[in-house]
Amino acid sequence: MNSIIISKGMRLQMLLLVMVSMILSCSSMIAVFDQQAYLNATTLKAEASALMDQATEPYVNHTDEVRAFRIHIDAAYEYANGLPKNELTARQWKVLKDPEGNLLGGFFKLWGKNGTLLKGDIEANKKNILEGFDEIIKLEAAKIKNN
Repeated sequence: MNSIIISKGMRLQMLLLVMVSMILSCSSMIAVFDQQAYLNATTLKAEASALMDQATEPYVNHTDEVRAFRIHIDAAYEYANGLPKNELTARQWKVLKDPEGNLLGGFFKLWGKNGTLLKGDIEANKKNILEGFDEIIKLEAAKIKNN
């Protein structure tokens, strides 16, 4: 019976070849870094934080601000969704803005329903929402920059 003997060096080369192939195949499944997408996420995070702080005041006093902000969030989602190979980031935006969820969309829905929110409730929600923005920001920052 003939057996193939693979030297230690050959195994290492094969392992490296497999790893390079995996990295190349994964990199073709994710978008390259996009400065505008990064700017959208960082800017909207700061604006969301400031707007959430207003939730101790009656929602009706901020209806126009919330409506305008939601349009900016929708625009960021549409921008991310329109980039090639950017499904993961687009899904993160979708989760963040979902009014039936527990992040930003749900926060605005709750504020609208209750009229005002307690400072402690705002802070608890804000922590999770800002972490959601951070995940989008980290994902964008980790993408390969196309020079």
